[in-house]
Amino acid sequence: MSLLEVRGVSKFFGGLAALNSVSFSVNKGEIFGLIGPNGAGKTTLFNVVNGFYKPSKGEVLFNGKRISNLKPHQICRLGIARTFQVVKPLQRMTVLDNVIASAFLRAKS
Repeated sequence: MSLLEVRGVSKFFGGLAALNSVSFSVNKGEIFGLIGPNGAGKTTLFNVVNGFYKPSKGEVLFNGKRISNLKPHQICRLGIARTFQVVKPLQRMTVLDNVIASAFLRAKS
């Protein structure tokens, strides 16, 4: 069973197809790369996987369970997270403090 599976995912913004029937799977322990030119849909795909966007078509599965209907914070609790291209998200905090703050997402209390 694949750890992450993207099945026939399409994402439309009005009449523009940002993703058109994208499918792939990632197995446990595998290193998987996604490359392409600007505007190819890489960020849109990441946003579909992490729940920020709902796919127009298709589905995303994690550990065999459908996650494409979940919200980002629910997906994060399952173990899928993303980072943004922000050099220092909490600017007045050290790198260690930023990591500690992020770790609270996994804490029970």
